[in-house]
Amino acid sequence: MSPVPASPHLDVRNLMWLLAAMTFVVAPHLPRIPTWISAFFILVVAWRAWIAWSALHIPSRPLIWTLTIAATVGTFFTYGRIVGREGGVALLIIMAALKLLEMRSQRDVVLSIYLGFFLVMTNFLFSQSIPLGLYMLACVWIFIATLVGFNRIGGRPPSLRERLWPAGALLVQALPLMVAFFILFPRFHGPLWALPQDTRAASTGLSDTMSPGNIANIIKSEALAFRVNFEGDRPPFSALYWRGPVLVDFDGTTWRMPQSIAADRLDFARRERPVRYAITLEPHNKTWLFGLEIPASLPPGAHLLGDLQVRDSRPVTERKRYEMSSYLDYRYGQRPSRTSLEQALRFDESRNPRTVALGREWARESRDPPRLLAIAFQHFNREFSYTLEPPLLDPRHPYDDFLFVSKRGFCEHYAGTFALLMRAAGIPTRIVTGYQGGEVNPINNELIVRQADAHAWTEIWVAEEGWVRVDPTSAVSPLRVDGGINAALGPIGVYSSLMAADPLGILAGLRNAWQAMNSQWDQWVVGYNVDRQRQLFSQLGFPSVDWRILGFWLLVATFAVGGAVTLGLLVRDRPPRREASLAAWNRFCAKLAAAGVARAPHEGPVDYLARVRTERPRCAEMAEDITRRYVEARYGHGASRDELRELARRVRDFRPA
Repeated sequence: MSPVPASPHLDVRNLMWLLAAMTFVVAPHLPRIPTWISAFFILVVAWRAWIAWSALHIPSRPLIWTLTIAATVGTFFTYGRIVGREGGVALLIIMAALKLLEMRSQRDVVLSIYLGFFLVMTNFLFSQSIPLGLYMLACVWIFIATLVGFNRIGGRPPSLRERLWPAGALLVQALPLMVAFFILFPRFHGPLWALPQDTRAASTGLSDTMSPGNIANIIKSEALAFRVNFEGDRPPFSALYWRGPVLVDFDGTTWRMPQSIAADRLDFARRERPVRYAITLEPHNKTWLFGLEIPASLPPGAHLLGDLQVRDSRPVTERKRYEMSSYLDYRYGQRPSRTSLEQALRFDESRNPRTVALGREWARESRDPPRLLAIAFQHFNREFSYTLEPPLLDPRHPYDDFLFVSKRGFCEHYAGTFALLMRAAGIPTRIVTGYQGGEVNPINNELIVRQADAHAWTEIWVAEEGWVRVDPTSAVSPLRVDGGINAALGPIGVYSSLMAADPLGILAGLRNAWQAMNSQWDQWVVGYNVDRQRQLFSQLGFPSVDWRILGFWLLVATFAVGGAVTLGLLVRDRPPRREASLAAWNRFCAKLAAAGVARAPHEGPVDYLARVRTERPRCAEMAEDITRRYVEARYGHGASRDELRELARRVRDFRPA
């Protein structure tokens, strides 16, 4: 089959606009898709631009079909499937590029632009940030401007302003309808496309295991973990322990969550100093929720385990906002089950023998838990240092290596070593991971907790006291608990370093303003879910809404917006009202015509006045005054509103008969 010639109806400049628009919308995907797909897209777009610029033939259909089959097979072997978020978006990018390559008619142009609109939506499967939203809005604007150019019939191609101005007007007209659909369209639970297995696949955060170095790697990330809004005063920094996974099983190197958590009685001997707060949690693909120790009330759908972990009914695969309350002063767990105590005493006798021997030596000196804590803290405080870059440890006996050789570590080193020492001394101990502290935004008084605030501490069981929190890191670096990770180790990350070097605090102020804006965006745009929608309608006087009510109001809003836009267009396109001075002059001429002195079509105001003087001399004075006023307003320096009103009054009082 011979190559098909390019269509003469596809203007080169319009085609270049379409290729540029498609490149802009695909650009955010290029860093996350495989290199060969990025190169394929760029080469195909460049090929199509060369064909249009050089007026060459477009490739034959067999060649395009060969490229399509090869690219589809390559996508399948790359992702293992061609559906889902990553595989589906990659295949769509390939198909959009091939559609550009075979484009030869106006119908193909429209289809390519619609594919571009769909590619705009695919970007939000990976990010919903404010910059991306603005960037995608600009891409939509360019696509509409491209459509305007292709629909320009005859004459020269439209200029930049002639493309962008009507495209912007169309966007502005669509904004009210977009807002109506956003607010009223029924929401649903779960991730888009119902594919939780590949949603947020690369999310970072805590895991259900801990070994030396794990949390130190998380600390290097400035990614957001969650935001907190307190009701009333914020608790002191040293009380902000955000409880997460509880690790009990230990194999000598790694601490893990137990396969089954003992069902201890949640008996509380004391619960005081309540505090209420709301948390906006970032997706982490796990079921645990974070809250201050110890939880007093739980979010809907959550439950409390025997070790005080708060778990959701399903993995957190999308941003989740929930409200909780906690007691900062408490005592619980005086009567734990025998199983939970046995789990908290187990360790491998063949691993870390020197650490085990030291713990047993301390136990021979004293069996009193407070005395053992004092000995351990004195030991850590004597020779150890707190660092984000600890040396590599012996994989067989890591805690021996840390305790007796390197003596430099992060919170997981101290928590893991302390827990093993206490177990060797006969005190039930477990490790709690989570976050400690946070950063307060002075603009909205919101607490921002990042991955850099990840922390590990321990709980020991003491008779008549229950489970007691002990943070071994405070023995080495009290600033970590009282002031945060940046206070203990200095600025971590690019942003913290830049702000520390800014003596005027300008960068810190800009960052706080940006974070406050992002908080509102996350709550009311990205986080506008089923619960938010119900809350909004409840405040508007509709406590119970379903898809039927939402659909009804959506139809009402659609007709209202459509009617308003249509009315605006009718008002804009109606014939312009005649000028007030001309209207007054036409009434003046009509009165004279009724009196037998009709103005000829070729007569100007001065010639007509001359004839009026001859045929109606008694009206000449008033006719001269009206004509003079009309000529000045119409052809002279113009007239004010009062002068036009005076002209209309004189015409109204004119009686030629």
